[in-house]
Parts: sequence; structure tokens; C-alpha cells
Amino acid sequence: MKPRPLALGNWPLLIPLFFVLTITILFPIAVLVRDSLLVDGQLSLATYRRFFDFSRSANWQALLGSVNISVLTVVFSALFGVPLAIFFTRFDFPGRKLFGVLVTLPILLPPLVGVLAFYFLLGETGMLPRLLQWIFGLSQPPLVMRGVAAILVVHVYSFYVYFFLFVRNALQATDPALEEAARGLGAKRWLVWRRVILPQLLPAILGASLLVFMSSMASFTAPYLFGGNWRFLTVEIYNSKLNGDMPMAITQAVIIAGLSLLFLVLMRVYSGAALTGYGRGTKGVTAAPSRHFRDLHWAKKILLAAFGAVVMLSLVLPQLTLVMIAFVKNGSWTSQILPDTFTAENFTTLFRQPQFIRPFWNSVWMSTVATFIGLVVSLAAAWLQSLHTRGKSSRTLPAAIDAVVMLPYAIPGTVVGIALIAAFNEPHWFTAGNILVGSAAILPLAYFIRHLPIQFRATAAAFAQFDPALDEAARNLGARWWRRLSRVTIPLILPGIVTGAMIALINALGEFVASILLYTYSTVPLSIQIFSELRLFNLGSAAAYSVILTAIIGVVMWLNQKWVGDRNTTI
Repeated sequence: MKPRPLALGNWPLLIPLFFVLTITILFPIAVLVRDSLLVDGQLSLATYRRFFDFSRSANWQALLGSVNISVLTVVFSALFGVPLAIFFTRFDFPGRKLFGVLVTLPILLPPLVGVLAFYFLLGETGMLPRLLQWIFGLSQPPLVMRGVAAILVVHVYSFYVYFFLFVRNALQATDPALEEAARGLGAKRWLVWRRVILPQLLPAILGASLLVFMSSMASFTAPYLFGGNWRFLTVEIYNSKLNGDMPMAITQAVIIAGLSLLFLVLMRVYSGAALTGYGRGTKGVTAAPSRHFRDLHWAKKILLAAFGAVVMLSLVLPQLTLVMIAFVKNGSWTSQILPDTFTAENFTTLFRQPQFIRPFWNSVWMSTVATFIGLVVSLAAAWLQSLHTRGKSSRTLPAAIDAVVMLPYAIPGTVVGIALIAAFNEPHWFTAGNILVGSAAILPLAYFIRHLPIQFRATAAAFAQFDPALDEAARNLGARWWRRLSRVTIPLILPGIVTGAMIALINALGEFVASILLYTYSTVPLSIQIFSELRLFNLGSAAAYSVILTAIIGVVMWLNQKWVGDRNTTI
């Protein structure tokens, strides 16, 4: 069906959506780019020349450091995630469902919580280095996490999940008939993998590689806490802002944003098959595990059991360490291998004194406000985008909506923070003459921008499953667009909307990168409070805050899964 111009009745929704997306996403980015080209109000490239000045190597070191750590993260995440995906899909073993849950756990944890867990386990005062020092009688603890090695461990732990999920889905969607035909022609197992299976996995591996590279380039928490003398561009943006060099911070933000946008374009071009094309040619057949644990030789059973145990321990040990430290009295764990003084006061103190409750309240209300606004905006954007598939909109409208809404997905949190500082550090007519920087509104705005793409993607996916015939039937009965949306469309796509909102809420609750640039004394969120306790060396309190944050996230996830599951069953 040939697209027709947007119906007149949809303009009341399109105009507010365009206004909101313009002032919250496009305007700050435009101001950021503009300010990077101005010096004393005059058009100039002086700041860019200062950035690319080889005699001042700090910026070049930071850029190369970010690129190098991102490449290493891709390589090691693939080396860890791809074999795990093969192991999970090709073997049927006891505890397979539990393994599938635990192996995806790191992607759901706030970055600061994961970094903190590794700090307690492998940091300069960590348990494992001290244990090895005691066992081998060394003068200095070995395997201390610092510098690139520390960042790489945290990144691989956080990002290998992308390779696991992408490759697992690709393996499950491969056509078993192709492998059977290859074996029937006499091909050995290694040849089947090289000539039949791996070519089908390449789109998934490439898509995961681009996503991991982009996520690593945007990483701030691990480089900030473990970087030491190593320089990384996201951290340099924060340092430039902290030192009062806003022109350089803005220029650095523009450069890393440009690199991130480049990789977003590459990911969208090359990962389409990885995200949506797995099932092509499979005729609905899902590949079952080809080998069962009970049929293996006893020696292979022992090796696989040991491999599974090591993986499980590696996944849960950082979290178990965090829980244990949460019960350690502040200041009591100094040089011991394991803490020897445990108490529950880290938790009881948090709920007895108002100043400790404030970060919880700040995070909850700011995240809730940001998520609600994101829900409304993503619903409007996804609904207008879906009109194209029903022949009601121009071809350019869905692409324009998708491009603008997904733009924050490619931009690191440090860039979002700097862009908001540059754009809203002065009054505007659409802010009613108020300066938003330093106000209670700036952090919810940052959370909304950062996590809008998540909500939009979930809502758009729900619309993609919606049968347009239902909307057409309501239209034939005389229902206007707003009535069709509220009485027909939303009830059917509500599980997808709620899932996107819950994921955005979880991410907002643990948001650290934008928070550290924009928070004020009265709006300290939970992530900043955790970081403050760590800097004061109140390890027990920092861990207690982290455990409570993780528990809140777990409850939100459980409620979402229970509600969505019950609703899908009812439908």
C-alpha cells in the first residue's frame, strides 16, 4: 500500500512529541556542537586544535586508551561468551535452566555495583590477593586489580553477555537439516562448524562485537575507579569539567559522541540479521541440544562439570563477596584476609537516620518520574511509527522518529551530562526562565534521555506484534484515534510497555555516570551515596547500599515477570 500523508487527527500527538524530542535530545546536542566551535563567542577550531595537539599527549592517550580497551574487551568477551553459548545450546546437562539465569545476571546489575564487588574481591585490599599472598608466603599480594587488567576484567564480566545472547539465539535458530546434510556428505565435525555453522553465526558475532565496542567506549565507572595512571576519554571529560575547563570537556564530549554514533550506524547496518534474521529459512524449527550429559564419557563428564562449576563460581563470587562485606563493621577490615567483625548495623543505621534514607528516596522519585515521562513519550513515538506499516504515514516519519529517539543510545552518559550542562546552564523560554542545572529537574531529565531508547524499543516491539486489523475494525465502528489507542491498542501491548518501563526504571535506579556530573547536595542519588561511602572507606555501608539496591532491582524484575506472565496467560 502506498504511504499517504499523516492523517490530520494525528497532528495533535505529533507536534508535542516533536517538541519534547527537540528540546530534550536535539537541542542539547546542537548546543554541545555549537559551543565546541566557539571561543569567546567567535567561531574557532582552537579547542579542537588543542585536543589534537601531539605535544599535549593527554587527549591522544585518552582516545587511544578508550579504543584499545574497547578492542580488548571485544576480543575477550567473545572468547568467553561464544564458548558459553555453544556449551549452553549444544549440551543438555543438569542445572541448565539455572545456568541460563546466572550467566545473564551481570547485564542486569548496575555498573557501580559490579565494579564495587570486584573491588572487594580483587582490589588492592581484596580477599583473593591477600589469600594468595598468605598461601605462597609472598611479600606483596599478587593478582591485584589495577589499570587495564582491572578494567578488562570488569568489562568482560559485564559485556560477555551480549555475545552469549546473540550467539545462543543464532545457534537455536540454525536449521538442523543443513548440518545433517553436511554430515551425510561425509563432512567431519570441525568442517561442519567451519563451513556450515560459523557462517550463520557471523552476523550475530559481528552485531555483538559492535555493541560491546560501543558500550566499552562509553564505559566510565570501571575506568574511573581502576584506571590509575591510564587515561580514558570518558574519564577525561569528567576531569576537564572538574578542573573548570568546560571548552575542552565539551570538545571531548563531541569527539566521543561522534565515534559512538559511527559505531551505532555500523551496528544498525550489520547487525540486522543478528537481531531479527535468525529464523530465516528454519521453517520454525529450533535446534535442540545435540549432546546429552548422560551420554558422554565419564572423563568428559568430569571436565564439563568442572568447567560449569568454575563458571558458576566466577559469576556468583563477586555478588557473594558484596553481601558478606555488607555485614562488616566499618573500619574493622583492614589487613585481614577475611573480615572478622560482622554486624547488622550497616543496615539498621540506614533506616534509623533520615540522612541515610534520603538517597533512596531521591533515586526512587527521580527514576519513577523519568520512567513515567519515558513511557508516555515512547508510547507516542512507537504508535506514530507503527502507522507507517498500516499505510498511514510518510516513509520518512518512522525513520526520523527512530533516529531521534535512539540517538541517546549511542551517546555515553558523560556526553549526556555535559550536553545538559551546556544547554540548560542558562534560562530558556521553554524552561519558564529557569536554569535547570543545579535544580531538582536536571537528573530526572538525564535519566529520561538516557533510558528512553530502551522503552521505545520495547514499545515498538510490542506494536510490531499488534494486529492492525483490530485497529481498523475500531476505526470502522467510528472510534477516534485516541479512543482506539486507549481501548484497543494499549491493553494488548501493555506487557511490552511495562517490560520496557521496568528495565528503564532498573537502569535509572543505578545510574552513576550522568549522576556524578549533575547531582547536587539535595538530589544525591543512591549511586553517588555508594561512591561517597567507598571514598570514605566505609566499606560496609557502601556494600549495604549496594545490596539493597540490588534487592530493589530484583524485586522490580520479579514483579514485572510475574505480572507480564500472568497477563499473557490471561490473554
